[in-house]
Amino acid sequence: MAAPPSSSRLRSMLQASVQSVQWTYSLFWQICPQQGILVWSDGYYNGAIKTRKTVQPMEVSAEEASLQRSQQLRELYDSLSAGETNQPPARRPCASLSPEDLTESEWFYLMCVSFSFHPGVG
Repeated sequence: MAAPPSSSRLRSMLQASVQSVQWTYSLFWQICPQQGILVWSDGYYNGAIKTRKTVQPMEVSAEEASLQRSQQLRELYDSLSAGETNQPPARRPCASLSPEDLTESEWFYLMCVSFSFHPGVG
């Protein structure tokens, strides 16, 4: 079996696939060997943005905005799920999102992060 691509390479491949067909997002799941299930690995969000939050004073390209939003959505998921794992809440950056900042497609993307697929189910 081939080694998985690096995180930045995978993100670039997800970004290229989304932008080439103008999809709203792309998601990548991988096998979790310890549990034998598919779990969320990475994703790229390319859809509508309801509320823009940034720490940069200048305008960014649409491509950079999508990349930032993908990261912000992952950080929001990590923050929301910290309570479920009895982990101390992660320090949220000043440009972090709140649930009320999200569109429906952003919510769906965010929920996909929590999905896992057991063998023979689905």
